[in-house]
Amino acid sequence: MKINPNEIRYPRSEYIKGIEWLSDRIPYPKADVLGDTFPMTWGPDDKIYTSAGDPNWGLSESGLDVEIFEGGPEDYEITKGHDMHDYEGHSGNGAKPTGMICIDGTLYLAVQNMKRAQVPPFGVASQHGSDAHIIASVHNSDAWRTSIWTPARHNIDEVMFPGYNFGGPAFVNFGKDNENARDNYVYAISGEQWDNGSNIRLGRAPKDKIMAREEWEWVCAYSHSGDAVWSRNLDIAIPILSMHKCIGLPEMVYLKSINRYILMTWRLHKDFSYDNGTDLFIFESPEPWGPFSLVHFEEYWEGKEFNPYCPRLPLKWVESDGVTCWMQFSGTWSPEVKEKLYYRSNVRKFRFII
Repeated sequence: MKINPNEIRYPRSEYIKGIEWLSDRIPYPKADVLGDTFPMTWGPDDKIYTSAGDPNWGLSESGLDVEIFEGGPEDYEITKGHDMHDYEGHSGNGAKPTGMICIDGTLYLAVQNMKRAQVPPFGVASQHGSDAHIIASVHNSDAWRTSIWTPARHNIDEVMFPGYNFGGPAFVNFGKDNENARDNYVYAISGEQWDNGSNIRLGRAPKDKIMAREEWEWVCAYSHSGDAVWSRNLDIAIPILSMHKCIGLPEMVYLKSINRYILMTWRLHKDFSYDNGTDLFIFESPEPWGPFSLVHFEEYWEGKEFNPYCPRLPLKWVESDGVTCWMQFSGTWSPEVKEKLYYRSNVRKFRFII
């Protein structure tokens, strides 16, 4: 399905006129440091913490790990924080990371596919993305970044968010150790499947009760003034953004310098295909629940062969002007082209045009 950008039903942003690419794509140079997905957060020690799906490097043969990015966007070093050996299973056969956030020195990691794979709601060829759970680091002052994670995988009998409606939570990041948070809640968005879903929902929980399923609530309606109305019943949650079969794992951050929420997502031209190309969507809104306006649409973003996905906006790498940023993203999992430094962390410099 080819998309005409003029047919995207969200209006063009009147606040951000678009983006301008300022560099070519820069792949992480170490050929054996593989992985994808990379939900990111900015820790209090000034490092970026993330989790790679199917990392398969170092000592890890897990479905995910915890990794640390140290340095700037052009010279960062990736090291292992935790191998997460409990989380076994390659590709859709195991749990995968969807969200990471640091709050008051504690890392929280959202993980999907905690149960047996199910048929996704929008096309059987797409990769499922359901049955999510949140785990947290248990740390001390000396070794918190490589600490134990709780609950342990083998102790999780019932997942926090069964099914697809909140099957891949991506935490909304607000800055270093979440220092620019709007209130005392943590927010997260989720699509229904890993690739080519159709809807994004928004949930929240008190920041000191993130692990308590009963404390989570979701947008279920809008007031006459456009504010979100919340409910603890996930079954009645409504989408905050919908595009039929155009939503891969999403990303949302708050960009304090321009007082806007930036939402990024992507879609594969063919369901769960590594060599047919992808499209990039960037939206902005004044609130995490919208209303959303389109900032940028790019067909065949980075080209068919590279087949990029999971765009991220690392807040640590936002430059002093507040609009020059670095996008981090993953490249094709095709076994034929892995030697080209695609299936790994890649970055590219851009700026928002205000």
